[in-house]
Amino acid sequence: MSDILKVTVLGTGVLGSQIAFQAAYSGFDVTAYEISDEALDQARHRFETLVETYVKEVTGAADGKAAEASRRITLTADLGAAVANADLVIEAVPEVLEIKQALYEKLAALAPDRTIFATNSSTLLPSDLKAFTGRPDRFLALHFANSIWKFNTAEVMGTDDTDPAVFDTLIAFSSAIGMVPIPVRKEKAGYVLNSLLVPFLNAATDLA
Repeated sequence: MSDILKVTVLGTGVLGSQIAFQAAYSGFDVTAYEISDEALDQARHRFETLVETYVKEVTGAADGKAAEASRRITLTADLGAAVANADLVIEAVPEVLEIKQALYEKLAALAPDRTIFATNSSTLLPSDLKAFTGRPDRFLALHFANSIWKFNTAEVMGTDDTDPAVFDTLIAFSSAIGMVPIPVRKEKAGYVLNSLLVPFLNAATDLA
């Protein structure tokens, strides 16, 4: 059982929108943050497309469950409001170190002390960011594969500072949103999903 109830996803690009939608589809209250009203309009379109995708490709989604998921997502361009009540913040902003570091410095001042921060970075290690979070014991990586409804894996990678209880909480959360957790107890450059699993799954798809 996950201790997470309210989830905030920062960034609604291809993967950020998928993470937010999958969490909402799994019954969580989700807030999706973007930097502008224009970006929020794009996010709304992505969520509409995901409803259609789930109806077509996910068993059980066509009975209204996919449409219901979209109603569990609150969109906002106010960072403070986005994280004010979050149990978990999943960061999925562009893979630029300085952008992520600056964002975590803002989050450190805005989010409740209890809030867990997780980066979905596919190239940066959590240790590249932990000093900027204000809570290195409650920070780790939570890395998903693209097409999350098909490649339902979640890589959980902590740092030397990550509280083991927080690590376990993210393992439980991953299961609660329908993922197969891949625990990585020691930081590994390149990530398991990048180096092995996704190429294997893509090859299998090509053969299907």
